[in-house]
Amino acid sequence: MFSFLNYTFMIYALVLALLIAFAASLLSPFLVLSKQSLIADGMAHIAFTGVVIGLLFSSEPLYIAVPFSILAALAITFLSEKARLDNDAAIGVVSVFALALGLIIISVSDGFNRSIESLLVGSLLTVTVPELIGASILALLVIIFVLFFYRKLLVTTFDPTYAKFSGINTRFLKYALSALTAIFVVVGVRAIGALLISAFILFPTLIARQITRSFNTTLYTGIIFSLVGTFLGIVLSYHLALPTGPTIIMVFTSFLILAFLTNKLLLKRRD
Repeated sequence: MFSFLNYTFMIYALVLALLIAFAASLLSPFLVLSKQSLIADGMAHIAFTGVVIGLLFSSEPLYIAVPFSILAALAITFLSEKARLDNDAAIGVVSVFALALGLIIISVSDGFNRSIESLLVGSLLTVTVPELIGASILALLVIIFVLFFYRKLLVTTFDPTYAKFSGINTRFLKYALSALTAIFVVVGVRAIGALLISAFILFPTLIARQITRSFNTTLYTGIIFSLVGTFLGIVLSYHLALPTGPTIIMVFTSFLILAFLTNKLLLKRRD
């Protein structure tokens, strides 16, 4: 079952995927429960263009894609605050513009020999050492941010009005959370793909909320499901010769269905 660990590229893929899953599961409840989960999907479109631009000008696209995506995330937050746009509308405006820009760059760039499919669905089995370093830094940043601002993030997530009244700098937290989400998406797009990376934000909290009631248990349960689902997805993809990213998402979906059915069963027993 664990024969894939004999290969260095599979170890790299496993480590990167688990780092991405862990970072995503920490960010997940603060985004999903505050109804900002769409930002991950929007940032995936933006990161796609950032990686495209990075591939044109550098052998390591993260150097360009990360600041490009952070600026776009800050622009989304700024528009939602200053331009009288709803958060989802601001995400839509910036992400569609960025995606259109990326497609135009691809169409007019001669000799663009990178696989577009790999950017859309990921290439987890071609992980490089710089990508592992980037994912490790990301995970560390997310851990520090969540631990340091945990209580303030919790209050802001459930009652932003009270948070402002209490003197919490909700604007800073919102911008910081957007920037971290942007970094997460950029790091994840190369491995998981622009079409699938947002699922790593969505599923941990959606699964955990089916069987938990408190925020703390939702967070911890989401981390467990995220790590276990990612590991199982990689194992299944290796033994069944399936694409890794989509297989992980199928495992997440199965967990969500099982959690939903378990919740319904428990409710019926109580009745």
